[in-house]
Amino acid sequence: MVGTRQMQLRPRPEDIAKLKAPLGQLLTGEPEEAIPKLLRLIEREKPSKLVTVGDVVSRETWKAGLRVDLRIVDHKVMRNQVDPTEFPSMATYRARNPAGVITMEAWNTVRRGMKEREAVIVVDGEEDLLTLPAIGESPDDAFVVYGLSGKIERFLEVVFK
Repeated sequence: MVGTRQMQLRPRPEDIAKLKAPLGQLLTGEPEEAIPKLLRLIEREKPSKLVTVGDVVSRETWKAGLRVDLRIVDHKVMRNQVDPTEFPSMATYRARNPAGVITMEAWNTVRRGMKEREAVIVVDGEEDLLTLPAIGESPDDAFVVYGLSGKIERFLEVVFK
């Protein structure tokens, strides 16, 4: 029987801490504080593409009326299942991506979704590490926005390419 195992990228243990460190500009505060900062940043920088990774940041940008080119969600917040938000989209994709890895299926789905306007990728598994292919596959002047949370504050991370 031929195996159906697919290639996965898995960070080394020593890289995990590096991946938890901010990759771009931090917009601190709860969503009602961070989203207006993001709106001002978008107005000033005019990115060619806006990508969100994570359920909270995807939902909050939608509530703020932002047109997002690609939203990547897994219907979980802090690993707890949440009610799915139905985002308006021109295309919806699904991909499997277990926690702690990036599957080639998920990476390729990000690549496909990046070619669309107002696309959504629903991940079966965990979307956190898909920030990396989103950064890698986005245009140079894109914004990739993802949520991070800590014990004290929540903030958005905006990665400028």
